[in-house]
Amino acid sequence: MWIASKNGFISIVQHRDMPDQVLLRARVKKDLESLFPSEEIIATPEADYGFRVFVSKEKAVEIISKQVMDIDYPNFKNAIAKIPNQRDKLDAYHDIWGVMWNYAKNQ
Repeated sequence: MWIASKNGFISIVQHRDMPDQVLLRARVKKDLESLFPSEEIIATPEADYGFRVFVSKEKAVEIISKQVMDIDYPNFKNAIAKIPNQRDKLDAYHDIWGVMWNYAKNQ
């Protein structure tokens, strides 16, 4: 699962060996730091996602649920443009939006 939020862009996948755990990955360390300030962030520079955090599925649900409850904007891209430590992702988020727009037009 990919999540693009005011806290950044993360990927969440099942832990290979522990079914009650998920691996949250980010390409930019600050994206995990904002969500998991007290968790160990593992650097994996050889991987496509250079930073990782392992947490229980329950903890992941808690974090994601809080993000949903904290939504305070009617337009996501406009909100990102106003957040100093996330504004640098605006072009990338526009690109994602455009790719999915084109995908939908071809369905």
